[in-house]
Amino acid sequence: MTPKLLKWLYGLVGMVHLLGIVFNNQEILNATKPFLMPILLYYVYQSQIEQVTLNTILLWISLVFAWLGDLALMQGDTYFLLGVGMFFMAQLCYIFLFLKSVEEPIKLKFLPLLPYLLAGIFLFYILLPKTDELLIPVFIYGLSLIGMAGIARIRQGRTNIKSYRYVLIGTLLFLISDSLLALNKFVWDIPYAGIGIITTYMGAQILITEGVLQDN
Repeated sequence: MTPKLLKWLYGLVGMVHLLGIVFNNQEILNATKPFLMPILLYYVYQSQIEQVTLNTILLWISLVFAWLGDLALMQGDTYFLLGVGMFFMAQLCYIFLFLKSVEEPIKLKFLPLLPYLLAGIFLFYILLPKTDELLIPVFIYGLSLIGMAGIARIRQGRTNIKSYRYVLIGTLLFLISDSLLALNKFVWDIPYAGIGIITTYMGAQILITEGVLQDN
């Protein structure tokens, strides 16, 4: 199957998954979500079959951890902490990947990172008092998530513009997706949260993937 067809398949499976959320059909949800990340993994393989690089391998590892996180979170509260741990590992891999996939070393700059710091402080202020015994793992994961998005922001000028834009938007969507998930779980019962979470998550993963492949 060609990379183009795999992207269509990824979108199709995602649409069916959204229908499962709309109609509250657990069988559809269980039949679709486990296939999202494997489709992206195969897409990366088909796109880079003749030119596997360290970036490709790191992207693969990130997507595998995300897939394991998806599977864990599908089991409900029982494996919630395991799911957070898997996504934490995915974020660390993304951070390392973003730091490596630049033409010049990244330098920390305060102003570009300020919106991320303010968003993180605001989110932690609302979220952490509600997390009880999960405060520490949620805080650590939140730091990794904000750090991943922040590093994507300061890649500007150190990689090609397409890669920068895809990864930047993808990481912002990831930040939105996980923020919705956490707020819906710990703070508010957000209407149609599942639709927002999975839509932004799917968009995040395909855009980050495309951005990384633009660097290879």
